[in-house]
Amino acid sequence: MEDPREICGPIAHIYRSHLAYMAKELEAYRIGSGQFDFLMVLYHRDGISQDNLAKALKVSKATSTRAIQSLEKEGYVYRQRDRGDLRAYKVYLTEKGKEIRVVILEKLISFIDTLLSDFTPEEKEIFRQLVQKAAFKLSEPGFEPSCPDRQDDVK
Repeated sequence: MEDPREICGPIAHIYRSHLAYMAKELEAYRIGSGQFDFLMVLYHRDGISQDNLAKALKVSKATSTRAIQSLEKEGYVYRQRDRGDLRAYKVYLTEKGKEIRVVILEKLISFIDTLLSDFTPEEKEIFRQLVQKAAFKLSEPGFEPSCPDRQDDVK
């Protein structure tokens, strides 16, 4: 590929647009940018350890802690010490956290509908398959990006 920005630029633009859209749409619910991602993981893995939640989202422990504390303050989640490891916490959805799921999914669907509005049904399916294939490649063993919060990893 001649210029990697031809791929990375649009992907980054879609990601930033997605975060901005969701932050605006969820502002009334006091769910900040990126915090909905934590809720989305919990919808599939309620009771996951805080450490595994950070790993699943590929964020630092500090970023994860801040997001969870914010969601806890707003009443969407609660933390409980892990009985098997008293140094660790497990994160659980509250009733309020479970109830907001419908709203978050509606907002996500709205974003995707806008993103793909000019695609044919066939293009939507091809795009879905290609994005999933690319994402799967990055989740394979051996691909470990540096910690996103460490600026000294960037030269």
